[in-house]
Amino acid sequence: MKLKLFSVLVLLMSSFSVAANGYVGFSYGSTAVKADLTSIGGNTLDDTTTLTRFYGGYRLHKYLAFEAAWFDLASVSVGQLGTGSTAVSGYVDMKALGIYGVALVPLTRRVSAFVKAGGASWDADLQVNNTTAAADGFDALYGLGVSYNFTRTFAVTADWETIDSPNPEFSTYSLGFKWEFK
Repeated sequence: MKLKLFSVLVLLMSSFSVAANGYVGFSYGSTAVKADLTSIGGNTLDDTTTLTRFYGGYRLHKYLAFEAAWFDLASVSVGQLGTGSTAVSGYVDMKALGIYGVALVPLTRRVSAFVKAGGASWDADLQVNNTTAAADGFDALYGLGVSYNFTRTFAVTADWETIDSPNPEFSTYSLGFKWEFK
């Protein structure tokens, strides 16, 4: 329910991205996932998987923007470990919606560094053998990155982000593209 309510807020905010100072973007990269599955009969899952992020934002001025993003964070599975009655398989699937402020620091005419801070509503599905569990929450989101503008409206970005969730834990690294409406 929290994720649905938060989705509506994110969609309302992203509607501003068509304004004169709005932007949209896409990133692809990797997520390092660590999940404690002991509560449902498993062990600790520690793996790396792919990340997809779609985002939109509104730039208030040269140094400050607000952004909303949808993250497909992790789909990690571990096949059968062990044999017989001690065999274990595990799975984690996590998605999130984030909203945060972005502080931008122009380094040159084309290169900018940025820092992000805000929050994210996330859902995770956990499974060990035939036992499933769900986890969700709203936690702090923070990150940093750099962008290079090829043109006035098109940039390539490199980001590191994390949502400070207790279980599963993850951090992301991604490369992407951003289109600004000017």
